[in-house]
Order: sequence, then structure tokens, then C-alpha cells
Amino acid sequence: MQSSTCLRLQNIVNRKIIARFKYSLSTDVASSRLKLAAILYCSGYIHAAVRVLEDVERRYHSKVKAVCGCRRIPEDRDLEMFADMLPGHSDQGFIEPQFAFCVTFVRAERHCTPLIFLFEMNRNIDASEVDQRTYTEKEWMDFAEVDARPFLHYLQYLTFRRLGERSKQQLSLSCLEYYICDNRNKINLYHRETAYNLLGHCCEMEGEYNRAFYFYTESLRLCCKRNNAANWHVLLLVWRLLKGPFHRF
Repeated sequence: MQSSTCLRLQNIVNRKIIARFKYSLSTDVASSRLKLAAILYCSGYIHAAVRVLEDVERRYHSKVKAVCGCRRIPEDRDLEMFADMLPGHSDQGFIEPQFAFCVTFVRAERHCTPLIFLFEMNRNIDASEVDQRTYTEKEWMDFAEVDARPFLHYLQYLTFRRLGERSKQQLSLSCLEYYICDNRNKINLYHRETAYNLLGHCCEMEGEYNRAFYFYTESLRLCCKRNNAANWHVLLLVWRLLKGPFHRF
């Protein structure tokens, strides 16, 4: 939140704020590190963001389990399975927890997130959609929440795009699409609609508007058609196609 305030005031995010992240890095494999990478990206420290993302990718091996605090998916087993994943110690020292929480950005952090997440914080098209939210949905729908692995690849795409490293940018997009669209990863995706929105946005940045429209509509098909940021993306995409190019993100 302090980083967001610095960026809102167009100040430089200082070392003291960044250093405080070390106290949260051991909570899981990815989520705090990804938030740090997002702050570095939004602050213009692109090379530093790349280094953090490389560290996350090394840690996020195939046995890491995705965990979400606000959603369940049918494939979820009892939470007792996570007892063996909690951090502990061995002869080799500290054991890192083998799970990754979803990444959450509250509104007070909006200046240190990629701009697409502002749509996730304002999912509803009109007030009537807010009235249709359940009690549980009201607890989290004003936040932006995304699974760690899709967010990792999305941030990689943004950073390599900023650096002009086209081959790495395309590889990141391929990894993002494969992870989201491969049915074997369903057990690790809690926020599927958000993941498809990220993929659609990458396609927009590629100029592939038909594919972008497909992924946005997939987001709406897979999740609720109301209170879904995909509605905003579809409207903006249609406006773009009707009116011509405009500055986007």
C-alpha cells in the first residue's frame, strides 16, 4: 500500500519499502514474490522485475499446489492434505512450503498493479450486478485475485514486451495459453475467468483481436456472465474495432 501511494504521488519506491517484502517471502512459493515483481514493473525497474520472476519460476516446480482462500473447485480434496505442505525443518535446513496462494490486490494497491487489474476491481457494468452478488462474493469481488502461475506468465509477457525481447515475450504467451487451456491444469486454477481475461489481453496487445474476443467470451462462458471484467474487455474491443485504434494500457 505504501508502494502504491508512492507511485500515485509519482515518487520513487524506496529501498526501505522493498526491503519489507523479505518478511513475507517465506509464506509460500510465489504470491509475495509476484507482488514484489509487479511493484518493480510498475516502478520502472524492469530488469529487477525479470530477476524476481526468474526466481519464482525456479521455485514453482510441478509439485507445487495452488491454494485459494476464497474459492473451492470440485477437484479440491480435504484441507488436511496441506498439513504435510507446511514449512518445517530438515537436516538441510528450512523447508519451503510447497504451495502457492492466489495473488490478491486490494484497491489501496491499485497503483502498483498492471492496469488490467483495475477492471477486476470494478467487475460490474452497473449497480444491479453488485446487488446480485452473494455474501461471499461481496467479500472479495472488489479486489483483484488471480492464480499465481497465470500471473507469473502474464508478468513475464509484460516485462519482456517492455524490454523488446520478442522471442521471450512470445514464449511467455505460449506458456500462459498452454497452462490455462490444458485440461490437466484445471485442479490448479481457481480464478479461471481472470486467467482467460489476461490471455485475451495479451492477444489484444499482439493485435490478434479475434483470438482476444474468443478468450474473453470463454471467460464469460466458464464463469458468471455478470460481475465479470470480461464484459468490459468485450465492450472495449468492439469499440476498438468500430472506431479504430486507441491507446490501451
